[in-house]
Amino acid sequence: MKANQIFIISSLFLTLLLLPLQTNAESDMNYYIISENADELNKFMQEQDIQVNDYFGRFSTFEVTLNEDEIKAIKQFDSTAVLQKERNYNITSDKVIPSITTVKAAPSNTTPYTGKNVKIGILDSGIDTEHRDLKVAGGYCALSNQCATGIPYDDNHGHGTHVAGVIAAKANDTGTVGIAPNAQIYSIKVLNEFGKGTTGSIIRGIEWAIENDLDILNLSITSTTYDAVMENTLKVAYEKGMLLVGAAGNEALVQPKGNSVTYPAKFSSVIAVGAVTDELAKLPESSIGAELEIAAPGYAIFSTYPNEWDFSDGKQDGYTHLSGTSMAAPHVTGVLALYRERFPSMTNVQLRALLTSLAKDLGTPGRDSSFGFGLVQYEKDIEGSPQLETKVEKGKVEISLANSVTGLQLTLNNKILNKQNNKWTIYGVQGDYPIEVSYQTAKGIKMKERLNLQITNPIYSDVKRTQWFSEHIGNLANKEQINGYDDGSFKPYQEITRAEAAVLIGRAKSLDGALRKTTFSDVSEKSFAAGYIQSALDAGIISGYKDGTFKPDDKVTRGEMAILLAKAFKLSPTTSNKSKFVDISPSMAAYPYILPIIDAKVTVGYGDNTFKPYNKITRSEFAAFLARIQK
Repeated sequence: MKANQIFIISSLFLTLLLLPLQTNAESDMNYYIISENADELNKFMQEQDIQVNDYFGRFSTFEVTLNEDEIKAIKQFDSTAVLQKERNYNITSDKVIPSITTVKAAPSNTTPYTGKNVKIGILDSGIDTEHRDLKVAGGYCALSNQCATGIPYDDNHGHGTHVAGVIAAKANDTGTVGIAPNAQIYSIKVLNEFGKGTTGSIIRGIEWAIENDLDILNLSITSTTYDAVMENTLKVAYEKGMLLVGAAGNEALVQPKGNSVTYPAKFSSVIAVGAVTDELAKLPESSIGAELEIAAPGYAIFSTYPNEWDFSDGKQDGYTHLSGTSMAAPHVTGVLALYRERFPSMTNVQLRALLTSLAKDLGTPGRDSSFGFGLVQYEKDIEGSPQLETKVEKGKVEISLANSVTGLQLTLNNKILNKQNNKWTIYGVQGDYPIEVSYQTAKGIKMKERLNLQITNPIYSDVKRTQWFSEHIGNLANKEQINGYDDGSFKPYQEITRAEAAVLIGRAKSLDGALRKTTFSDVSEKSFAAGYIQSALDAGIISGYKDGTFKPDDKVTRGEMAILLAKAFKLSPTTSNKSKFVDISPSMAAYPYILPIIDAKVTVGYGDNTFKPYNKITRSEFAAFLARIQK
């Protein structure tokens, strides 16, 4: 369906000609007023009993119902105020595909970026909240009595659902996949079931987007009439850091000469998107003009559609083809979502500049009125950017660099990662690991990217990746030296037993863990630790008690931990009396082993200069000490 400005041709016109002339003012109409003197104007309208329907403080804009006399009175009171009638808006689409590979946004090129944690508002006819290929994070209907039944921001037209699929159809082994499948999409319903909206509905939708801190707003809507209220509203949203992407319109055939870019894309705060065919020629109906900023595929785009409205292609499967700049705009929105995730410290202005700088030039060299800066592209390898390769294992991620980069630095949780053997290694449990990548481009520009990595295994119900000991548990899990319990837990705060300690050390030292009879009277040959206890005894790592027992269920103290680790890893004992700890002395059995453990940076003790040698040690603490000593 081609978008056109809605011209109201009233059948009442002929009727009015037959009525007697009236001396009273024209019928009341909905107006918007932008005023720099909002407080004074509000007081004046109250005194004049002028009906104020709403006030948008962020935009210094009133929604009012006025007659002709009231309009004159307001203009006399505030000559600088901008008065405007309610405007009407349409969707801007025709029918029927290019592939997202055209803009280099196929998953094979965009991995590991998926738009994760980027919040996108789709200002449109709503989104089908039950579509199997879409996950709507939330939404808002700005149409008062024209919202959808059930969920108010549901799509009862189809256009918004199609736009949403291009941006963020899920990678769920069904249907299609969008450019940014893990982006959070919000349905902002400003167009009714006939694809029509007004200044009021759209301004309310934009206000909701600001209040909910959305990152990007897709505006696949058009009007051929200038709207000062809309311009002001979008200007405020842009100044607050929001990226605004608008369909340039499908007016080139209607207006073949001169500027045919429609509003709101025509406003300077909005990225105006034109449409191209599969052959990268301009889509004939795609509007042209100096404001056109970038182009994207807009012909026969296959995307999501509400099942109940999916009749046009003969298959009622929830997908269809549509064409037009409405379909081009979400390609740009999707690519921007990837860049927003990848470059989180960039402002909307910087991201906009990056987008246009990486466009593929089409048509006349440089920016032109048909393609803007050219075809939108997701560039994985920006000149001077690091080409990082990742290898994920159980409890571990390895990162390597495939090219030469100036000033490269990787940071996780504000901690600089050290490189060894030309690789960076991260250990941990299941979770997301956002790596900040800092470098300098070939042009000397300092950049920061975010590399979102994920470890999927091991999974413990009681260990989170943000806990200090998680990296050490992941380290030992990667080496197959530690496990959790059958119920899926790790029990990180449970005190470790002598039997468990023997098993962990035995695995770390590759001792024989085969179950067998032991020297100790209280260790059954069927005990899970029997083999490792006997092997550790044979290796001189552990010893028993004078009564011939091992006491496998006794808890291990910090002092005993020092003895076990020092012996297992052959750290030379010392009798030096230079210890800073006030609670250990040479007379203690653990003393000669505590000092080399400290020197090996297995632990540093406590802030009050104590070691607390008699404190029991937990499973997480022992895991940390064992992981550190193996580095």
